[in-house]
Amino acid sequence: MLRRIFFIIFTPLLFISCANQANQYLIEDFSVEDQDVSIALLVVEHDYLFDQFPDHVFGALRPAERMIFDQRMTGIFSSRTNATVEGLLNSTTLLETEFDLREFNLPNGEISMVAPKPGSQLKNGELSTRFVVMLDQFHFTPYQAEVGGDSYAGHENQIEERLRFESKYLIWDNEKGDAVAWGRLNTNQRLMLQNQNETYTGLLSDAFTRLVQVSPFPARG
Repeated sequence: MLRRIFFIIFTPLLFISCANQANQYLIEDFSVEDQDVSIALLVVEHDYLFDQFPDHVFGALRPAERMIFDQRMTGIFSSRTNATVEGLLNSTTLLETEFDLREFNLPNGEISMVAPKPGSQLKNGELSTRFVVMLDQFHFTPYQAEVGGDSYAGHENQIEERLRFESKYLIWDNEKGDAVAWGRLNTNQRLMLQNQNETYTGLLSDAFTRLVQVSPFPARG
């Protein structure tokens, strides 16, 4: 019986782990000796890069989602790692850095992202960190899903409102002058209509947990 319970618990965790490995990548033999690493976050914005990349599909946020990104994202990321999250890089960094549309290989394919040219430094006068986490092509999607009822009691499946967060990302190392990790993030949760902020926070928290699992950053225990 214990063996069966262990299998039931372990199998979903195995699938989650395999999914992370297929959709995320950290360059081989990369390690950081100093565990007190610093991180900034940078969101790839349509407003500053559209002229350079008119055919690129940029991320899109509704007003409430924009507020979460602007005001709470660094705090949510900080809750997932023991590294020091310094804040958000502002748009002046984009104006001073040369970008390309670059391809990054994954175990299950590849992703295309707007990324700095090799050798670039993602820093400005106010914020200088070892690493920068870049988010590109991010969006939240509401959808409906059937959830099972208790068939033995005659209950039918019900429709549940859910919300999905998807984004591409890369981790830029200012010492190396290039990306050291990249991938796709895809998380979903039940949409709490009475407290949608909780759902948005939960989605980003899950996404950053997965990012940190395949990164140079120490996870928060």
